[in-house]
Amino acid sequence: MNIKNLSLFILCMLSITSCIKDEPLNMEADIIDMKVEDGVFITRAITEHTVQLFVSDNADYSHLTPIIEVTAGATIEPKSGTSQDFSNGKNVMYTVTSEDGKYTKTYTVTVTSKISLKNTFEEWTTAGTEKAPYPILSDLLWSNANSGLSILVGTGSLKLDHYPTDKTTDCVKGKYAAILRTIKGTKVFGIDYPIFSGSLFRGAFSANMSNPLKSLILGQAHPKENGKPIMFNGYYKYTSGDIFTGKDGKVIANRTDSLSMYAIIFKVSKGAPANEEFLDGESILTSPRVVGTAKWSHTDESIVEAPANNGFIHFFIPFRYKEDLDFTKNDYRLTIVLASSKDGNEYQGAVGSTLIADDLELVSDPIK
Repeated sequence: MNIKNLSLFILCMLSITSCIKDEPLNMEADIIDMKVEDGVFITRAITEHTVQLFVSDNADYSHLTPIIEVTAGATIEPKSGTSQDFSNGKNVMYTVTSEDGKYTKTYTVTVTSKISLKNTFEEWTTAGTEKAPYPILSDLLWSNANSGLSILVGTGSLKLDHYPTDKTTDCVKGKYAAILRTIKGTKVFGIDYPIFSGSLFRGAFSANMSNPLKSLILGQAHPKENGKPIMFNGYYKYTSGDIFTGKDGKVIANRTDSLSMYAIIFKVSKGAPANEEFLDGESILTSPRVVGTAKWSHTDESIVEAPANNGFIHFFIPFRYKEDLDFTKNDYRLTIVLASSKDGNEYQGAVGSTLIADDLELVSDPIK
């Protein structure tokens, strides 16, 4: 190697070494995924500071071993693979420390064996930051799009009187129901979003402004013990907004907004990890993995509706199946999706459209 080439080689190596040294350490301190060993794991739900693990009825709560995935370079205490005692309703606190050591996040981990098929919407809490808190259901199997808007609120890009999805005392019984409202949108990174629709769904949310349909991560585990869903019922009332606009914000004359409300069960591979094989807003109604659907439509004669208390409508929607459930070959996941504007995920709808839902339930036949 001549001197010129050697000098170039040394300069290149110094440049590479410098790049490696200058690369900042990861500041994130998040739990990405969590499961338990011993074949008792069903699914999990993860929010900013809480993890809820769902296990089978025969699980030994006093000796469960969480296997945990955290963000790159981060560490966690107690360590992944350490047996924990969750008996008698005990919670376990975990602390994640970022790779750079500057940031920590504490998670409360709980365990249950019950995936409820009845949703009363009575218990709510808040998530987000002190500057931009937003309402969520305490049941972590449910999610909404409020978290995406809270980012805009936190940066001052959006001012809100209320979030699109919240609780309301306007209910059939109990203290609360879920209220979903379509609100006026704003400009984000130079792009106009005419409206934001209220939404509520069983799954998770990860904001994708370039392809909003991909923001929905739909489906939660539906174990064999929960049976074959045959009926989706509950209570709702709906008011459409006055002026319908398209995704360009222009008024579409003679078009009336409509609600969206459906339950879907779909198949996944046996033992599929909870963070894989989900469906999203693009695929949930068209995927060949969908095996059963109960979808609200004002023209479907198989749907039964009757007046109920406080102006609500009591609805009964039968499931339609393409194939029977076969737990020997597949696992299954179930989602329920509600929206105040049917096409709100494409930013089309009417400001002021309001859907209130209460006491939703899935009725199932036992599977032998």
